[in-house]
Amino acid sequence: MPRVLLLAGHEPTGRAGLLADLATARALGAAPVAVPTVQTAQGLTTFQTEPTPPRVLRAQVAAARELGPLHAVKLGVVPDALRLKALREALRGVEVWWVVDPVVRSSRGQRLSRLTVRHYLALAGPRVALTPNLEEAAWLLGQPAVRTVEEAAEAGERLVSLGFGAVLVKGGHRARGAVDVLCVPGQTRLLAGTRFARPAGLRGTGCRLASAFAVELGRGRPVEAAARRAKAFVTRYVRTGVE
Repeated sequence: MPRVLLLAGHEPTGRAGLLADLATARALGAAPVAVPTVQTAQGLTTFQTEPTPPRVLRAQVAAARELGPLHAVKLGVVPDALRLKALREALRGVEVWWVVDPVVRSSRGQRLSRLTVRHYLALAGPRVALTPNLEEAAWLLGQPAVRTVEEAAEAGERLVSLGFGAVLVKGGHRARGAVDVLCVPGQTRLLAGTRFARPAGLRGTGCRLASAFAVELGRGRPVEAAARRAKAFVTRYVRTGVE
């Protein structure tokens, strides 16, 4: 049972963010440790955020490490560079896979994080997996857009060349097809799937994919096997609405 540290924003309905990560990890038989990086209120008209104090983040991560080893880390929304610094300091010496989901805006477009491209690229390492969607991949590379599977593959390969151990470019926002692109040094794989009509109000598929990827990497699975299992989990969630 992998013990996975989930670092993400708390969205009270659980449709996305930390509660979605938590549900995913439990559904996959992992032992989650959930640390909220920011409190959020996201309704139809209401939107507000309140970052967790850095000293609290340090203490929660330290307490988690005292209670047992961590086998993977999933990093979702981090509100700013100060919180990112606190988390990196608290996790110094933890040699496990990090799955970094570069979320800076909500699905409605509200700003959740002030991290810049430079902050995300500085996280690169041989055991860091990046999971951008098409818009995020374009933002990280300073491109106007990433639309096609070919463009996603090129974006993933460019990001891997910057030092990431793996890049999974999520294709769920593409108008046609359900193809994610997995890039590791020297290799690119297309993870094809079936597109289903998304039920009204269903959110958080990107959060769930990243956290499922972290769980499977925490089990010690090879990167491609972990990515395929994560994709299968999210496909089932979209099809049924149940973790």
